[in-house]
Amino acid sequence: MLGLHRMTPAQLAAALATEDLAERGLAPLSRLGVQALASRCIHRCLQEKVLEYFRPVAGMPGFARALAATLSELRLEQIDPGELASSGEPGRDLSRLLGQFEAELEAGGFADLARTYQLATESTRKSTSRFIGLPLFLLDVRIRSSLEKQFIRALVNRASVVLATAIPGDEEGKRALEDVLAVEAEDLDNQGTVVFKGSLDRARHCLFRVEEPPVKELDDSLEFFSAAGEGAECVEIARRILQAANDGVAFDQVGILLRNPLIYQPQLEDAFRRAGIPGYFSRGTVRPDPAGRAFLALLASAAEGLSASRFAEYLSLGQVPYVADTGGPPKKVTPWVTPGDEAQMVFKTAEVETEETPPAPPETDESPVIAGTLRAPVHWERLLVDAAVIGGKDRWMRRLDGLDQELRLKLQEVEDEMTQKQHLESQLERLAHLRNFAIPVVGFLDDLPRQASWGEWLDLLRKLAGMVLRKPESVLAVLAELEPMREVGPVGLGEVQEILADRLRFLRTEPPERRYGRVFVGTLEEAAACSFEIVFLPGLAEGIFPKKTLEDPLLLDEYRQKLSSALPLRQDKSEEERLLLRMGCAAAQRKLVVSYPRMDVAQGRARVPSLYALELLRAAEGRLPDLGQLERRAAEAAQSRLGWPSPRIPEKAIDDTEYDLAVLDGLLHNPHQTVKGKGRFLLEVNPYLARSLRARHKRWRPQWSDADGIVAADARTRETLERHRLSSRPYSVTALQSYAACPYRFLLYGIHHLRPREEAVAIQQLDPLTRGRLFHAAQFELFRRLSQAGLLPTRSEYLDRILSLVDETLDRVAAECAERLAPAIPRIWESEIEDLRVDLRCWMREVVNQEQSWKPIHYEFSFGLPLQRDRDSSSRAEDAVIMDGVRLRGSIDLIEYDESRKVLRVTDHKTGKLPQARLQFIGNGEILQPLLYGWAAEDLLGIPVESGRLYYCTQRGEFQQQSVLLNDLSRRVIQQVTGTIDQAIARGFLPAAPRRDACQNCDYHLVCGPYEEIRTRSKPGKELEPLEEIRRIS
Repeated sequence: MLGLHRMTPAQLAAALATEDLAERGLAPLSRLGVQALASRCIHRCLQEKVLEYFRPVAGMPGFARALAATLSELRLEQIDPGELASSGEPGRDLSRLLGQFEAELEAGGFADLARTYQLATESTRKSTSRFIGLPLFLLDVRIRSSLEKQFIRALVNRASVVLATAIPGDEEGKRALEDVLAVEAEDLDNQGTVVFKGSLDRARHCLFRVEEPPVKELDDSLEFFSAAGEGAECVEIARRILQAANDGVAFDQVGILLRNPLIYQPQLEDAFRRAGIPGYFSRGTVRPDPAGRAFLALLASAAEGLSASRFAEYLSLGQVPYVADTGGPPKKVTPWVTPGDEAQMVFKTAEVETEETPPAPPETDESPVIAGTLRAPVHWERLLVDAAVIGGKDRWMRRLDGLDQELRLKLQEVEDEMTQKQHLESQLERLAHLRNFAIPVVGFLDDLPRQASWGEWLDLLRKLAGMVLRKPESVLAVLAELEPMREVGPVGLGEVQEILADRLRFLRTEPPERRYGRVFVGTLEEAAACSFEIVFLPGLAEGIFPKKTLEDPLLLDEYRQKLSSALPLRQDKSEEERLLLRMGCAAAQRKLVVSYPRMDVAQGRARVPSLYALELLRAAEGRLPDLGQLERRAAEAAQSRLGWPSPRIPEKAIDDTEYDLAVLDGLLHNPHQTVKGKGRFLLEVNPYLARSLRARHKRWRPQWSDADGIVAADARTRETLERHRLSSRPYSVTALQSYAACPYRFLLYGIHHLRPREEAVAIQQLDPLTRGRLFHAAQFELFRRLSQAGLLPTRSEYLDRILSLVDETLDRVAAECAERLAPAIPRIWESEIEDLRVDLRCWMREVVNQEQSWKPIHYEFSFGLPLQRDRDSSSRAEDAVIMDGVRLRGSIDLIEYDESRKVLRVTDHKTGKLPQARLQFIGNGEILQPLLYGWAAEDLLGIPVESGRLYYCTQRGEFQQQSVLLNDLSRRVIQQVTGTIDQAIARGFLPAAPRRDACQNCDYHLVCGPYEEIRTRSKPGKELEPLEEIRRIS
């Protein structure tokens, strides 16, 4: 239609007021701007200490938003501040806030909606605008305030012809239009005898009426169903849309009207994607915006003292831009983005052309940023420790340096795991990416002012958005709405966060330019004057629709009634909910489909249909249905079920997944003979399913197979394993010990070199690895200093001097470690060091009181490892070779020599708990250090070793010792262990065969799954006999 202008009253008012706004130098204020101005008023009034009633809550989150809504209502109803002050205690404070608000509007040159309506009314009375004098069609316009009413009256007085419509049942809206038009409304629904065309027509006419409608069964024009949850409800809606499309209904003749779009829109999008239905999601719905949330996370990081977890939250949202050549944030000109608020849309201009952005570099495995996510060390933020303990950019530098030093220390100390080295090198590379990107951003956040005007904040925030967001347009659009506030201030970061929070977490998404050919999805408010062949109203459950109505928290109904009869009350909000249901019914031409979710899936509780659902059915059927019968009837009308997300009939599936599940459901409930082979199509169309089912069958059948690990090795596998035999390459004792726990664990750890993803622990409390490393470093340094002082072997007469050296050594080692690791909380670090001091002093007392014939000669004696400064000077780079060719590498904590008997003793210090079972030889195959280290020392040093021992040298281990003699019997035991492991490698038989409870703390639990112990019990045990023999040797 030519010459037709379609606008909301607010949009038309803004268009008509444009010239007056320009002449007076006024800037239109968006809803976000009103909230910002309200926040400013609260701040000023609190500073001046003029608030009494609201003082305890004025600084609470949400108060500014509530105040903005209340002040807007008061201004739209032209309530005088003096009149407001006489209404009661809340009114006195609100009058001060309203006066301050109006003063801020005047001083800043702002025009809120009330001022815009006033100027538009004046302009309409005298203007020659192209909109004035045209025929006027007020289509279901609902007049909400006295100023809007004055504006509509002025429009009507200047229009050549006026036609107005109101929704049936909207008595208040009808009276307002009658007053404006000075005519009585004509009721087209009640002319003559009312003849209902069907259930939908009856429901529309009888909804919320006192008189009882005649009893009649539902027909096809009104459908009512329930589903297990909101997701299943949306799938059922998609199923019915597809059926309607098959019946010839165009997609754009279907509307879904939502009362709670935040819950239903994501579910509908997913259902539409699965069903292949094009959807038009209107501007009235909102969705989470990752860019906005990432931006808020950075602001929160700045407000919380550069919180590491907030920064990690930003990184996790995948909004990191393509970095510059230096690895830092990009330096680009931030484009101007026009505001998206209705009050400012009339001033929207064409997008400003900016420099063409160069194409992003291709992403590779080595790229610092992949798919918007910075490749940072796993769980690094837990090492940085949160909140106020991080004191600015310098602290971040020290913490990142500490993390770098810790990773480098770990890299130096790994024994034989090539994959572990590669993992640490990868972590160091990622840490470099993190440092290059994070430090400039953290520096920018650290430099943000404590107080600044809105103009300064907007400039800084735009620059920050360009630095840290891959697609900053949605954030820039919100910032553009605050441009009229540029001269207001100063405001703090907390106030800025509060204003931006709601708009940036959930942003309106731009729909396609044309909605035709797509299913309309919008709010019930947007259904005014809309018409569809089929309308869906989901969510008619208690708590969803109708929404719970509450009084205005700042100006309760008892005070509102004193001020003006036009101010909306709680009862008016209830009427508003009723009107929304009427609008939804009125939008349906041919069919209305009403539904509700039976379960609140998030909270795991049942839901019941709301009173509106019951009222709708009462109006359509003429009787109030029994609740239990209604719930059963609604559930039977839906195809999907909780626990089996598919329709009962496969042909009604919306996608392949539903179809497959529906077919399987039918096959599972029929005798085996009748369904054999009927599900084979699933294996043919889905190779992944076929592979998964076959692997599952192999794993659970009572024979060993390749699904259990390496079992029946072929020639190529045996050739590969030959390079991993015990005589072909060196192994650590830790790797060999894992065989007795589970051969498959040995395969993954010792041969494949797989390792679990590292989850670093915050350095408020030392993790076991760092604590053990620090303890061993102190022991090594202590033995070195005792040797230099001539105090070895230790004697009781030198105890005071020895304990003094213990303290000095620990202080020195702890200081060096603190310098490298930069502990986040000094007090906790000092507490941990004091715990170590107690353990070291008690251990040294025990050593002094023991037999003095043993003299320490080597400490941290390594073999087969790179020679390092913190190793014994006699360490060997070559492997140890024992038992006719078994190659070992590792590090022996302590080697002692008995001069009188010319023998050695090796010791492995433990900082953990003492095992319950007493060690005799090999601890069921899982404690090999005493014997293997003993024979390794004998091979390398050429001196007989009498015994090997484990020394639990902390309070947790009760300072206990467990020793094993190196003799012919122990030699035969260790030969049996190494021979069994070597033969298993040579045969290629390394299955998942865990000992009892071995899976509970296994690093590879995620690889194997939770049922390995149960699954392998049915496997043949003959092949495991050599392993079981080892497990029986304590």
